[in-house]
Amino acid sequence: MNAKFSLSLLLTASLAACTTLGPNYQAPANTAPAAYRAASPAGAELQRDWWLMFGDAQLDALEAQALRASPTLAAAAARLERARASLGATQSRDLPQVDLGANAGRLRTSAKGATTPVLGGQPVVFDSASYGLQASLGWELDLWGRLKRETEAAQAQLDASTLDAAAARVSLTADVASAYWQWRALADEAGVLERARLSRATALKVVQTRFDAGAASAQDLERARAELASAEADLSDMPRRQALALNLIAALTGQAATDLKLQAAPLAAPPAVRAGLPSELLQRRPDLAQSLALLHAATAQVGVAEAAFYPSIRLTGSFGTSSKELGDLLSAPARLYNFGPSLSLPLFDAGRNQANLAGAKAQVDESLAAFRGRLLQALREVDDALAELQGRAATEAAQQRALAAAHQALGVAQNRYAQGAVGYLDVTEAERSPLATERALAQLRGAQWAATAQLVKALGGGWSATAAPATAASGG
Repeated sequence: MNAKFSLSLLLTASLAACTTLGPNYQAPANTAPAAYRAASPAGAELQRDWWLMFGDAQLDALEAQALRASPTLAAAAARLERARASLGATQSRDLPQVDLGANAGRLRTSAKGATTPVLGGQPVVFDSASYGLQASLGWELDLWGRLKRETEAAQAQLDASTLDAAAARVSLTADVASAYWQWRALADEAGVLERARLSRATALKVVQTRFDAGAASAQDLERARAELASAEADLSDMPRRQALALNLIAALTGQAATDLKLQAAPLAAPPAVRAGLPSELLQRRPDLAQSLALLHAATAQVGVAEAAFYPSIRLTGSFGTSSKELGDLLSAPARLYNFGPSLSLPLFDAGRNQANLAGAKAQVDESLAAFRGRLLQALREVDDALAELQGRAATEAAQQRALAAAHQALGVAQNRYAQGAVGYLDVTEAERSPLATERALAQLRGAQWAATAQLVKALGGGWSATAAPATAASGG
């Protein structure tokens, strides 16, 4: 009997290894535009610590603090551990499950019961103890690959959780850099406004002196006062804006704003971006890879749904001992066992299995559509960031030319005012232009660095800043 059982088990297990229902996962064909399908250049792997290429010690410290303290990353890590545990639980179903149990009890029947047997006019009462020790075995044979597909789906879900954590890391570090660069741009703008205020205050003293001497008009004096008041108003709003930027940095790095001790340094131009970046997109963005992992999981679930239409076989058995005396519990006569397969064949389920299969196939279609949508969004984000950088660079070049011309015009106006050829109104008009241009340049520089952070996020990491000098890459 044991030989027959072993042979049956071997044949059944062999059959189980031969069949796996459901479609095998295949990555979708590349749906990116032709311009994005060029071969990726060497060294296109994700730069995990991409911010290091800027050589900014303050930024490095902020990124390290954010990675340690971010609740977003902690939640992503917890989801990853949950997915890993789920995979372990799913894999355990491939192996036999063994349980061990023991029992002890005492039974006595009533002498006054209606069904108590009577022998010789006396009620027969049973009073005895019982002891048992038993091990049970259960093993579902994966005849149709259902358990294999469940494991495949769980592994794909684990991959998706891993990539979700990577995407959260890229997003967080890009947001930290963007907030930090915005704070530095505001510091530059505040410096321009402070110079403007000092210039207006000095001009007011000059005009006041000339007015007292009868060399300047009341209109000149009031205009000088108005220019100073306007500069002070613009400057007074800067602490609020800088505080908001600092609060954002603090929130992203998991600390109080009062604990931040940052030193402002002028922002240089962001590093040049080499050509060919979009061709790396599909290999670098973790959220795109995550979409493919979810598609893989959905595809595997189709096999699980198909297997529900077929019979399932489970091998069960038990072995143990049972005795009324504890001392005889381990003796040979007390042994008992039971082995045998059980078969379950679905005959009528009111369309449940068919509905589950249709739902699984619809989930594949949904996951595929989600991937394509995310791909198109990713391409747009890269294009937007590159367009921002290129457009801002052209604007900066024009602003630099305007600044040079404005300084020349200011020099001419100041000379003519000293000679008495023009009034102070002409000087203030000439002085307003270079200061306004410097302020616009500070704001423009902030926008350039914000676009740089957006490009980092859009690409899933950094790039080789081969065209940028070290000073430009450091932002200072």
